Amino acid sequence: MKADMWKCLVLTVLVCIVAVGLPASAVDGEYLFDTLKKPAYCASWDALFRGKQVDSWLARYSRTKDGPAAPSKTVIVRGVAYQANFVCKTHDCGDNNFIVLFAPSGQKAWGLLLTQNTKQRFFGNPDPEMQDALIKATRE
Repeated sequence: MKADMWKCLVLTVLVCIVAVGLPASAVDGEYLFDTLKKPAYCASWDALFRGKQVDSWLARYSRTKDGPAAPSKTVIVRGVAYQANFVCKTHDCGDNNFIVLFAPSGQKAWGLLLTQNTKQRFFGNPDPEMQDALIKATRE
C-alpha cells in the first residue's frame, strides 16, 4: 500500500514539474483575436507587417481583428513551445490562409501566408527550421 502511495506521489510531482515548465504562451484553443489583446503579442504581430505590402484581407484583419480563425495549438521547435494561430480570408479560406507562430510570452512572431494553396510568403525572417515548423503546422 505504501509503495502505491509513493508511486502516486512521484507521478503527481512529475506532472506538476511538466505543467510548470510549459510557457504561458503555449495555450491551445485560444483564438488569434484574443491572443492579440495581449500587448506583447500584438506588438510582435504588428512587427511582422511593418513596411510590408500584404494582401488586403490580411491588412484588414490586422486593423479589425475580425475574420475566420481557428483555435491555437502548440508547436514545438528546438524544444521550445510556440503558440500557432490561424486566420483566413472571409469566404475564401481554401485559397488564403495565414499562420503565425508566437515565441513564449509573445516576444517574437513568424508568419506564413499561403495563397491559392501554392504560393508561400514568410514574414518575420524565419530560419529554415522555423519555416518548416510553419509549413508543418498548416498541415496538422
